[in-house]
Order: sequence, then structure tokens, then C-alpha cells
Amino acid sequence: MYNILSVTSYSGVGKTTLIENIVKLLTSRGYKVGTIKHTCHDFDVDCEGKDSYKHRKAGSSKVCVVSKNRVSFIEERSEEKNLKDIVKLYSDMDLIIIEGYKKYKFKKLEIIRSDKYNDIISDKEDLIGIVSDLDHQVDVVKFNLDDYINISNFIEKCIKNDILNINEDVLDNIIK
Repeated sequence: MYNILSVTSYSGVGKTTLIENIVKLLTSRGYKVGTIKHTCHDFDVDCEGKDSYKHRKAGSSKVCVVSKNRVSFIEERSEEKNLKDIVKLYSDMDLIIIEGYKKYKFKKLEIIRSDKYNDIISDKEDLIGIVSDLDHQVDVVKFNLDDYINISNFIEKCIKNDILNINEDVLDNIIK
């Protein structure tokens, strides 16, 4: 069973800032929160000069750096890894927050900023809340852009009431 919340919007509206503040508040309340961020750009988390970088540049397809307090895993791939396989790595989390992956039918909080765009992009059946400086006439909870405490309170209620809960069968249907 997983509690999964998708934070959706277009680029540059504050998804990362919202997630950062939600994570801080919920972890301070004792929740174990994991995040998954999808990007359409290539990225590198390894630093030139480090042994793991040297291993990868030498041709290692998988590199894992392990210490007492942290694990980092890098896998070179020719195609994108299935989201279901990634979610399964988070089975010990109380909440998984996903940024990106707009097409998947997870419960969603959507951020809408009047200076970026005005229309809701999420399917209404998946949308559980809007974070915006606009007043949309939809039947979901609405929050101001920087109302992190009430947004976190709402997410906590969703966790306690199994609104975000997804079992393996549902996960299989969402991610094919």
C-alpha cells in the first residue's frame, strides 16, 4: 500500500517550493516522506573527480555509493525506467510525493498562478485540491500559494482517511 500525491502544473509555477515546504512540515510531524521528480531533461547527480563518477565514465551501468547514513544509486539506461518500479522502492514511506508524471491518475494538487496560466490541466476526477491566486469554480479544496500549513494539514487528513492510498492492483492499473 502506498500513499501517493501528485503535485502538477507547468514549469516555473512553484511545484518544488510547495513540495519542499510540505516535506518540511510533514517530516516535522513524524511522517516519512519520499519524493519522485520527473524531468524531460538529461541530468547528472555525480560530480567529476569522485570515484562514483569515474566508475560510471569507465562504463559501469550501475553505480551505488553507500555510507552509514546515505545510499545513492545511479543507473545508466537506454530508456526511461517504469514508474511502478520506482514507486516500489518507496514502500517504507508514509507518503510519496510525485512531481511530474501528469498523465498518471494519482490524486493531484495542482498549482495555478495567474501570471503563468489560468486553466486547470488535471482531470477533475483526480484533482483533490488547487493551490492558486485565482478563484476557480470547482468542487475541491482551494489554498493560497503560500498556505503551507493548511496544505500540509489537508494532506495529513488525506493520509489518515485513505484518500491517497493505492494498493498494488490499483498501481498496476495506473501505470501500465
